[in-house]
Amino acid sequence: MSTTPPNPPTPGGTAPAPVPAPQTSSGVKVLLWVLGIILGLILLALGSCAAVLFYARHKITQAGFSSELMKKNPGYAAAKMAVTMNPDAEIISSDDSAGTIVVRNKKTGKVVTMKFDPQKKAMAITDENGNTSTMTTSGEGSNANLEIKGPDGTVKIGNTSDKTPDWVPSYPGSSPKSTFSSTNGGEQTGSYAFITADGADKVMSFYGDTLKASGFTVSNMSGSSNGKVGGMVSGEDKATKRTVVVSFGTEADGTHVNVTFAVKQ
Repeated sequence: MSTTPPNPPTPGGTAPAPVPAPQTSSGVKVLLWVLGIILGLILLALGSCAAVLFYARHKITQAGFSSELMKKNPGYAAAKMAVTMNPDAEIISSDDSAGTIVVRNKKTGKVVTMKFDPQKKAMAITDENGNTSTMTTSGEGSNANLEIKGPDGTVKIGNTSDKTPDWVPSYPGSSPKSTFSSTNGGEQTGSYAFITADGADKVMSFYGDTLKASGFTVSNMSGSSNGKVGGMVSGEDKATKRTVVVSFGTEADGTHVNVTFAVKQ
């Protein structure tokens, strides 16, 4: 469900293949679509243009928004508003008491049913073929988690993400944050980030040396601008279909590192 940008050309060698992106089911795509338009609604609310805000209030009123509905089922209320404001979508029917919305995509003509459960903090999407995907949230703030399950796989974001495989190098003393994992059939992908007080050169050497020792073909690149150093280490093991990409950059509080991995069985 997550698309990883292709690796940039690497000086002195050929960059390994980009991390494969898992395929997403139609239900999961709709979940992402809903999340996207909800985010758009939030950004719209932060705008300063009076005309835009007036339009937003008008559309929200059309959606049947009320403060009582927001308290009772905030996910349902937000999605109902977001779908109403999306020009490519229309609500065919809705049931506030049941927390159910039937939505049609104007471009494709496809119809999906969304059901929200405020107690479980969950949303279920069912497409025309009866395939159902679910999105569940838990925790708050820095401990917030999101899990999306569909017919083709599972995506997890937060502390509940699947454990990183042992073959992915673990930087000494690091504490992974912003964790992500995805499983789709025989494919597994994931990523995490951390900050270390060590310099960029030390980070690059650790991952390059460790991956080489594990049988990966490694290439790297680095550069500096305005006193800040950044770069990337890419490793690929074609025999085991494993890929690791490490990007890093120095900031005032240390070296920021992002690790992405993938394996196809």
